[in-house]
Amino acid sequence: MRNRTITLEDFLVQGDEIRHLLAQQRSGRLSHALLITGPDGVGKKTLATLLSAQLFCGAERNRPCLECPACKRAMRLEHADQVVIRRGIPLSPDVKEGRATIPVEDIREMIRICGMAPFEGGNRSVLIFDADTMTPQAQNALLKTLEEPPENTFFFLVTGHPESLVNTIISRCRLLRLHPLPDETIRSMLLREGVSEQDAATLVPLADGSIGKAMQMAQQEGLAEFRKEVLDLFFGMTRRSDILPASNRWKNRKGEADALFTVLESMLHRMMNARFGSPDNGLSSVLPAQWNRFTREAPAEAFTRLYDQIIQARKELQYSTNFQAVFEQILFSFMGEGNQWL
Repeated sequence: MRNRTITLEDFLVQGDEIRHLLAQQRSGRLSHALLITGPDGVGKKTLATLLSAQLFCGAERNRPCLECPACKRAMRLEHADQVVIRRGIPLSPDVKEGRATIPVEDIREMIRICGMAPFEGGNRSVLIFDADTMTPQAQNALLKTLEEPPENTFFFLVTGHPESLVNTIISRCRLLRLHPLPDETIRSMLLREGVSEQDAATLVPLADGSIGKAMQMAQQEGLAEFRKEVLDLFFGMTRRSDILPASNRWKNRKGEADALFTVLESMLHRMMNARFGSPDNGLSSVLPAQWNRFTREAPAEAFTRLYDQIIQARKELQYSTNFQAVFEQILFSFMGEGNQWL
């Protein structure tokens, strides 16, 4: 696949909120603190990095140009006037690697750096990824800096869980919520990255509006074949005697469990949408008769039962439960639900 650089214009699909933000950015009126939230894979970190890069870009217009040396360093998070805070990668020399939280020492080190003049003159940016993992002490230390930010210093906080931040931090930031991307946007971005038409058609319904998830799955070989294998098995099986042979074939494929669950969740999502009003977009052609009937007539509780089985399976595998046993359990649940509609 090609590596096409995502630009700020790619985020215009997010609507008026992002349009207003980019207009302010171009006029030099960027908020001193921006809190970027949204589900995984919709580009939160990419947007924060792009906005950081535009602070250093040497172009006269259309910043960031992504071609000048300053932009290239900023997009690699290597600019001298970028301060990057990430869970598990300490900024402070007093913090060990691999911590599950962002400690107060890292925030204090950031404050110390921001107390000095920018190394290259001009602006400085502070990027805090996984901001929800800041400890209470770290959040309190950051709050004081947000109340009186250093001159020409801009903060970009990124999190999928803003509810974990204290209200006083949220109130001092401009909140920008990113939303799942439309299917057509995911498709066009995949095609621009060099993904084939066939693979893009397979990936779009699995992505759930996340270009990050779509790109991750695009790296997997044999994606279409894998998806067909999963759907044929979980929506095609009707006999209990077939469960054990199937689980024997899958017992050493625990590494594919997440992809398996993602395929099932995505198909259930499409089926539920079709059940409660959205077009089926060819769904009926890929499901056997009993599951088409399920899609047309099943109550919401039936979908919930299957979703719960997948959630439970994910939890069990986190505790190293035998994959074959988990596989058999979820396969049995799908078969039992489908057989009611034969």
